[in-house]
Amino acid sequence: MMATITIRNDTAKRTRHSTLSNALEVLFEIYNVPCAKVDVLLTDDKTMKRLNKEFRGIDEATDVLTFPAPDWDGAPLGDIAISLDFATRGAAARRVPVHEELAYLGIHGGLHLLGYDDETEQEREDMVDRMNVVAAMAGINTDENWASQPHNPEQVNG
Repeated sequence: MMATITIRNDTAKRTRHSTLSNALEVLFEIYNVPCAKVDVLLTDDKTMKRLNKEFRGIDEATDVLTFPAPDWDGAPLGDIAISLDFATRGAAARRVPVHEELAYLGIHGGLHLLGYDDETEQEREDMVDRMNVVAAMAGINTDENWASQPHNPEQVNG
């Protein structure tokens, strides 16, 4: 059985979802979570700022947030929220298509749902390595130097 990935875009920007969905399916296959159920919200910086403040106490927009579900049989793995604004800026900075940057952010969020973190430099390097393995297997260009774009409050309407 394959993962069940639902993607909802609440922005006015249209974008291709298939690369993101495929990357998450590959991630869950690699990490042996074939029946994962994940909802992904593509939203804007304003909504991400609100969610980040409400759930993490940080009053700024961010690229990706994850919301793990309770750990019981049949429970979904959790939810991922991705800022399409961050993805657009990241894609421009890395000179890749937006759908590819969305996939990287999705993989990043998926790894968080699986329990991986990136609080220290070593954890960040490990996560980027894991992201690149998934990206390569999903047919996405790898990037050993991938990082979230710097948070720029001036770009966020509060």
